[in-house]
Amino acid sequence: MSVFFKNTLFFVCFFGAASLFARETVSPVRAPGSFVQFGGLAELHDDVYSADLNLAGEFAPCNCFSIYGDFAYRLVSYEWDTMLHDQVHEMVNLQVNGLNESYLGMKVMPFPFGGVDAGWRFPPREGGRENRFHRFGVSPFGIYDFSRNMVFGMAAEYFTFLEERNFQPGDEFGLKGSVSWKFLWDHDAYSGWKFDYVFLYRWRVQKSRNMNLEKKYREMDDLYRGFKMRVDAARYFAVLGKSFGVAIFYEMNRGYLFGMETGHVIGLYSRFEFGK
Repeated sequence: MSVFFKNTLFFVCFFGAASLFARETVSPVRAPGSFVQFGGLAELHDDVYSADLNLAGEFAPCNCFSIYGDFAYRLVSYEWDTMLHDQVHEMVNLQVNGLNESYLGMKVMPFPFGGVDAGWRFPPREGGRENRFHRFGVSPFGIYDFSRNMVFGMAAEYFTFLEERNFQPGDEFGLKGSVSWKFLWDHDAYSGWKFDYVFLYRWRVQKSRNMNLEKKYREMDDLYRGFKMRVDAARYFAVLGKSFGVAIFYEMNRGYLFGMETGHVIGLYSRFEFGK
């Protein structure tokens, strides 16, 4: 059995599992590549504290094309309510435990400076109560190698949602910028430190519609805009001629340019790179 066939069979099995269902990861703009990543995270979102396990991967048979998947399993989710004046403190188990939303997609990069990313988000099962609609997204992106150790990325995003139960969420646009910096990096062994920073600004450009109501009442006042940002610090080591990394990250995933941040994530993960 050839090495290519073994690698292909492995990733087919991996993406079959990934299709089971992840919370959206704020990732840097990258060229197609092959890797497997596993980690855990803790999230605070609107007074709800949650913990997830996350598995992601990408398979690139060439430098111009790849398929990827990202999924998570929510272990636990608690809501903490506090009323200062009445001195009421209450912790509620939300009984949310299971598979979260999942992401499957592909990248096509016919030019050395850019390409297109297209992906599909599947709704969560027992692991989430938000993002209950199928979503299709397309994202043209560009990459600029500022130096051998620093890469800048930029992407534009467009998302549309499938109607379900006579409810149609509005379309969304987004802009993403990222920078990846390799520090004390050994290019022969593919080992050293790597730091990633991502900033994502997204807004809903079309009001959602409730088809169960009369036509004049269907539009909902749910236009919004906000940003997400993420910082990763990773240490990579040469293992069996490939690269193995351990990283910590912080993500602010529900922010407003004029307001308080209400969504925070911190996590750890390990990552095995199949290509250099």
